Amino acid sequence: MKKWILAALLCVLSPVLRAQEPYPELGAKLEEYFTALAGENPTVQSAECDFIIESCQDSLVRQYVALKVYNHYLNSRIMGDDAVAVHVAEKWFLSGKVAMASDEDLLNARIFTEFNKSSLIGSKAPSVTLTGVDGEPVSVPAAGTYNVLYFYDTACSTCRLESTRLSELVASGKYEMTVYAIYVGADAAAWEKFQANLPEAVHLWDPSEDAEWQRAYGVLKTPSMFLIGPDGKILGRGLDTPALRILLNQAYSADSSVYGDSGQLARYGQLFSVYGDTLSVNHILQVADYLAERTFGEGEIDAFKQVTGDLLYYLSNQRSEVYHDAVVPFVKKYITGLPDVWTSADDKAQVVSLGELMAELTSRTPVGSVVPSITVPATLRQKPCLFRKGTKEGEFDLTSLKGKPGYIVFYTRGCSLCEETLSAVDKLVDSNYNAKVLLIDMDGVLIDNPTLGTQLLDTFDLAGMPFVLQVDKKGVIQHRYVIL
Repeated sequence: MKKWILAALLCVLSPVLRAQEPYPELGAKLEEYFTALAGENPTVQSAECDFIIESCQDSLVRQYVALKVYNHYLNSRIMGDDAVAVHVAEKWFLSGKVAMASDEDLLNARIFTEFNKSSLIGSKAPSVTLTGVDGEPVSVPAAGTYNVLYFYDTACSTCRLESTRLSELVASGKYEMTVYAIYVGADAAAWEKFQANLPEAVHLWDPSEDAEWQRAYGVLKTPSMFLIGPDGKILGRGLDTPALRILLNQAYSADSSVYGDSGQLARYGQLFSVYGDTLSVNHILQVADYLAERTFGEGEIDAFKQVTGDLLYYLSNQRSEVYHDAVVPFVKKYITGLPDVWTSADDKAQVVSLGELMAELTSRTPVGSVVPSITVPATLRQKPCLFRKGTKEGEFDLTSLKGKPGYIVFYTRGCSLCEETLSAVDKLVDSNYNAKVLLIDMDGVLIDNPTLGTQLLDTFDLAGMPFVLQVDKKGVIQHRYVIL
C-alpha cells in the first residue's frame, strides 16, 4: 500500500481545505483508500488508518479524516471492520487526541467501544454462565469444539427467520458444532414456545439478568450470532446463517470452495459503483456474462464457480431493487440452469440452496401484480391537514392504500436500517401532501397474531427488513425493495 500518495495529498490540500466543507476532494480520495484496504487484516487496516490520521498537520483536517475513518469502519458491513472502528475510537477520540463533533458523539463512541472490544474477531471469547431449561447453570462457550452463540428474542421477526435457517444448517449434520440459543428476554412461556423453532440447540437464558452477556458480547440487537473455535477464539461475529456456513467450510476444509469473501464482495461493490445511479439489471447480467465467458467459456470451471458464487453472495447482501430484480435471471442462467456444474455437496449447500431461496423470495409480489388483500394491524402516516389526521392506527386492507405515491413498510424493532426508514417516512409525509405510508410492525404482528405473521412471512420477502413496497391507487405494485 503506497501510503505516501494520500499523505502527500493531505499536505498539499491542507491549507486549501481549511476554508472548505465538507472537503469533497479529500473525502473522495479517502473512499478510494478504503476500497483499496478492503479485505486486509484489521491490524493492517488500523495501522494504515493511523498513518493517514497522523499525516494531517492541520487540526481541522485531522478531525475530519479521523471522523471519516471512524464512521466508515463503524458502518461497514464487512465482518471484522468493527475492530478498526474500536481501535480508532480508543487511540484518537477516547484518548482526547482528536475531538469528536459533540459530547453526545463521544459518549456513543465510548459505549460502542465498551460493548465491542471484548468480542472482536481473533480475541478470546468471554465466558458467561447462563441457565438451561432444567434450571441448571451452563457456562459457554465449551472448550474443544466449535460453538455457535445465537442471541435472539421471541418478539423478533427476523429471529424467527434466522432460527429456521440455522435449524436447517444444523439438521444437515455436515458440521460438528454446538449451537447455544440464548434468549435475551424474561418471558418463560414465550421462551419455551420458541424453542421448537430450533430444536437442535442447547437453549439458555438469563432470568436473573446478572450474567453480563450483553456487555461481554456487545449484544444490543437481535439476532446476534458468533462462531467460536475449539481454541476458544472468536472466528466470526454479526453473522447470519449463510455467513456462518462460509466460516464453517473454511474451518473444516481448506480445499472447499469458499464464497462471499469480504475482499471479493468489496471488489464487486467497486465494480458496480462505476455505474452510479444508472445501474440496471442488464448491467449486472452483462457483468455475469462477461465473467462466465472469461471462465466457463474457456474451460475454467473452478474459476467460473468462484466468481459466480461470489456474485450470488454479493447480490444477497444488497438492499436496492435493481440487485433483487437481477437475482431470478442470474440464478436461472448460471446456477439452476447449469446442474452439471454445481454437483458437489458444497456446491449444493453454499450456492444452489442459497440461489433457489433468493429466487423464490424475490419472485414474491412482483412489480405489476396487485398487492394481496390481507388485513393487518398498522399505522397509516400522511400529511395532516384541517380535514384529516396525520397518523391513524387500526386494521387496514393492504389493497386500500390510496396514496400518490403509496408505500407499505414492513419493519422490525431495534433495527438501525428500520429506524432510518421510519425517519425517512417522517420527511416524506411532511413534504408530500399526497403521500400515504402504511407501517407494519412485524414484531407486534407475530406476538399478537402468529397466524397472520406467518401468512405475511410466506407472502412477502421479509428475510431482510425494512421491506418497502410502492403501490399505485389501484394497489398495483410499482416498486419493491424501495429505499426511502
